[in-house]
Amino acid sequence: MIPHSIEDWFYKYEKDVTSFLIYYTGTLDVEDLVQDTFLIALKSISAFKGESHPKTWLITIARNQVLDTYRRRKLWSRLTHLLHLKEEPSDEVAAWLVRNQEADALYQAIRQLSRKNREVVILRGILEMSSKEVSAIVNLTENAVNVMFHRALKKLRQLLEEEESAHGKNERIT
Repeated sequence: MIPHSIEDWFYKYEKDVTSFLIYYTGTLDVEDLVQDTFLIALKSISAFKGESHPKTWLITIARNQVLDTYRRRKLWSRLTHLLHLKEEPSDEVAAWLVRNQEADALYQAIRQLSRKNREVVILRGILEMSSKEVSAIVNLTENAVNVMFHRALKKLRQLLEEEESAHGKNERIT
């Protein structure tokens, strides 16, 4: 029996939730999202029936938090445009740039994938979750997750090779 203790889950799964959010949002500034994820989990712990792994449940909450945030930003952007208001400044992009060039290239390639492919790559490839866990989070069959994962990896390889080829050409020119 899994203990229904958010405190225990925080100590066990906070790093996984944080990693997912960093890769998913492309920013290291995810503390508020992590906190909101665990607050939502705390409020709805009685709804957790143990049919999925707690980490799967928490990452699903985190994913929904991000999607809700993006929807609100998109709506705000549309409203400010329609009302001709000055839009608020965006988050500092420089704060999340990855120092390691290879990691940055991988990150950029992941960001070029479709939302679903990006989710599957992060969950399966980076967080090493099972196909079953990923299927519960993204609402796809396990087979669909596996197919999507392998196609996304193929696309990532292609994007990284193209980037490497372009980078090599730029170095020779300068």
